[in-house]
Amino acid sequence: MITLQEFEKYFSGYTADWTWEIQGFIDEQNRVYPIDSDTKVISTVFERLSSPVLRTIARENGFTVANANQTTYPDFTLTKFDANGNIIQRIAIDIKTTYHIQGRPMLFTLGSYKSFIRNDTKNILYPYTTYTDHWVIGFIYVRNSAFEEYDLTNIPQVGDIKCPYDLQSIFIRDKTDIVGLRAGSGNTANIGSIKLREPNHFMTANGPFSNFSKAKEACDHYWKNYEHYISEVSNEAELLAHPDFLRFF
Repeated sequence: MITLQEFEKYFSGYTADWTWEIQGFIDEQNRVYPIDSDTKVISTVFERLSSPVLRTIARENGFTVANANQTTYPDFTLTKFDANGNIIQRIAIDIKTTYHIQGRPMLFTLGSYKSFIRNDTKNILYPYTTYTDHWVIGFIYVRNSAFEEYDLTNIPQVGDIKCPYDLQSIFIRDKTDIVGLRAGSGNTANIGSIKLREPNHFMTANGPFSNFSKAKEACDHYWKNYEHYISEVSNEAELLAHPDFLRFF
């Protein structure tokens, strides 16, 4: 078994001197093709940069690693088996990113509430009930100005391009601790995180479900029945006072 705190210590130790900055795609002639700061692109960058770190931590602690495709949860699955092939611990690790604009609240989308929470095998690599832990590695950045476009006469070389983002904060949290009470992206069925204005606050701030001793069970129950509770629960106080959730304390 590995705790979140132990995992975070490993991750921080291996990446202590990392800038997490990239320039773009590099070809065999060292020409650089810049990327933009679209959140989906940057999310893939952080996922690729994190992968060797996660695989190293997994190997050193006796876990196997499995990847999911882009539409399947989670980004990485770490599993530890006993001698008989039984699961000792199975950890879902999702790489999440968002960008920061000064003065505006930030939030993350944390997966669909109409998929594996309601159907054990929908859009998830392994059955939801086989996972013992759900962790989020979050990256918060600000966007830099776009690189000036070029033609074949002035293709940039390595070192000529500024990274398209400036990283503001990295955090590793239990997903339940940062889940909020509202969907996270307009009309899509995505679980929304808590909303915060300072990037570093995601390292320590807790969402409403962290008040329960059975936090994950309370969180899953709420989002399984989100369409019902959206009209009954609008803030943390109403959640804690709701009779349906007394059994989770």
